[in-house]
Amino acid sequence: MKINKKGFTAIELLISLAIMSISLGSIYSLYMSFIRTCTKEGVKINVQQSVRSGLDMMIRDIRLAGLDSTGSDDFGIVAATTQRIQFTADRDMDGELDDADASDGIDEPDMEHIAYEYDGNSTLKMSLYKADGTLEVSDTMVENVTDLTFTYYDSDDDTTSILDDIRTVEIRMTIQKPSGRDDQVSRTLVKRVKCRNLEYN
Repeated sequence: MKINKKGFTAIELLISLAIMSISLGSIYSLYMSFIRTCTKEGVKINVQQSVRSGLDMMIRDIRLAGLDSTGSDDFGIVAATTQRIQFTADRDMDGELDDADASDGIDEPDMEHIAYEYDGNSTLKMSLYKADGTLEVSDTMVENVTDLTFTYYDSDDDTTSILDDIRTVEIRMTIQKPSGRDDQVSRTLVKRVKCRNLEYN
């Protein structure tokens, strides 16, 4: 039997190339799967943080609705629809509804007349008003919103649309963002806010 000392035969090279191609294809497939998973998880985290931060800010402000340090009965919920809530609170405890003035930045007194609103076009907006109800400034708070719903409850935990009867506000917000070519990540959070100050008005 004669031994070939010149190198590999063509068949041996073809078999080696086939094995290497299969191995590289498997490695590439695993790598792409890992990248897709990392991208999707990153988007999930981002969506979750957006929903939470938007809700936390609204909850903090809505909880103050009706804050009235002097008992003047001038503070409370001004408007309440399924996609918009507008309210007042004496945040600086001076007994007066202060004008919002965004020209020098936004301070606590500037946030005494505030509204949160879903524009129906993927944006949650926060608006600040002057004491007479004139809009001072409106800004985007959260983007990629696909749903924002406010539901209002009275002291018996029944739904209500009567402004003076509102004691609790339920906020339901959904945010959706793309994660990859055809995939979407969506998160919905629902929170109830007890408007403690409205009980005393």
